[in-house]
Amino acid sequence: MPCRKPHKNSHHGCTQCKSKRVKCDQEQPTCARCRKKGQDCTYRHIMSSYDPFRNYNDTNSGSISSTASSTIDMIPNPSPAAPTVPSPSLATMVPLRKGLSMFDPITEQLFHHYATEVSPIFTLSEVPIEVLSSFHDAVIKHSFEHPHVYHAMLTVSALHLASLTPSLGSSSQTRSPHLVTALAHKTSAIETLRLVINSITAPTCEPALASSGLLTICAFALLHAGGVSDIIDLLAQIMVLYRGTLAIFRLGRQDPRAGFSNTIPRLRQSIISAIIGERPWPSAEAAVDKILIRISGLSEATDDAKQNKSVLLNAGFALKVALRRVAGAKGVYNVACMWLAVVHPAFNEGIKTRDPLSLILLAHWVISLRYVDHIWWVRGWPKMTVQAVWQEVGEQHPDLMEWVLEETRHGGSLFMGT
Repeated sequence: MPCRKPHKNSHHGCTQCKSKRVKCDQEQPTCARCRKKGQDCTYRHIMSSYDPFRNYNDTNSGSISSTASSTIDMIPNPSPAAPTVPSPSLATMVPLRKGLSMFDPITEQLFHHYATEVSPIFTLSEVPIEVLSSFHDAVIKHSFEHPHVYHAMLTVSALHLASLTPSLGSSSQTRSPHLVTALAHKTSAIETLRLVINSITAPTCEPALASSGLLTICAFALLHAGGVSDIIDLLAQIMVLYRGTLAIFRLGRQDPRAGFSNTIPRLRQSIISAIIGERPWPSAEAAVDKILIRISGLSEATDDAKQNKSVLLNAGFALKVALRRVAGAKGVYNVACMWLAVVHPAFNEGIKTRDPLSLILLAHWVISLRYVDHIWWVRGWPKMTVQAVWQEVGEQHPDLMEWVLEETRHGGSLFMGT
């Protein structure tokens, strides 16, 4: 039998081409071969099931509470305060630029772009209390020692470049070459993080925390880079990444050897400072109360139904707490996203299976991101998520979607006290 025609490997091709062992041109979101055949085209880089924390979460999910109070479980009492550390200066950028001549032109471009365009987003936040600078310090420190940090950092840089060079048009299947580069680095980051995630030690805790935080940012940034085909599936992936990041943070807090640097104490103190001041958000809380009333009327005829109801109620009560903290924090990114990490893993399954009330709670949470739109990777998420949820379940529960639709159309209720 003659051998098949030789070709260059496409390491980051779609799963359909890989299964047939044929060359893939790696166009996103649909390659030329799949487009010609009219078949689905999926890339494991952006699939929600591509989860570096899969085994870690399975073995540790019991330690992550699903109740509303768990939002602050990993934070000790504010007194005594953790030591504060000055914000990083330009001098901390030196490691990123060390030895650029050893890299190919594309990698050199990514390093330069991170240092000059992406880095200031972390270090020059418009919000006085923020945790992004702490993650940034850890990235600078570990990017040349740990491959998962290195690749996650380059993924963020490439996605930012891709967001500046979008597709040629709404009907075009051609995507920015920076997106292809980003997906390749994202795959490498996830695969190398998997090698350490189930056996984290004190020395590997901080770099794992840095790369998992960056991967969460990458997932958000895919929306702007043209790498999203299903925003709800992507949010399910983001929830997994946040829960994994929280688990690593807890390990670092529990093991004093992991605190040899100031990253974890700074993160802890930043979160404390951001969440201690709740503020009423009456319109948001009233909207969530309507959902809780609907959930309370669900059947408990079977054990599964009873568990589903409990998961939804816990997620709803946690959301009310989270929204009050968002109102009090006035635009702190990590506070806006904290709810994603504290809901029960079963709630995430409800998102994947398109459970109507789970999606409606998610649509109410995403309004929080309207108030952190000074951060590029979350811009546009509220409107697009609400639209996706409305298409899925809006006709079933139009009354429960009124507040989120009003917020995305007109908005502004948070800082007007309504």
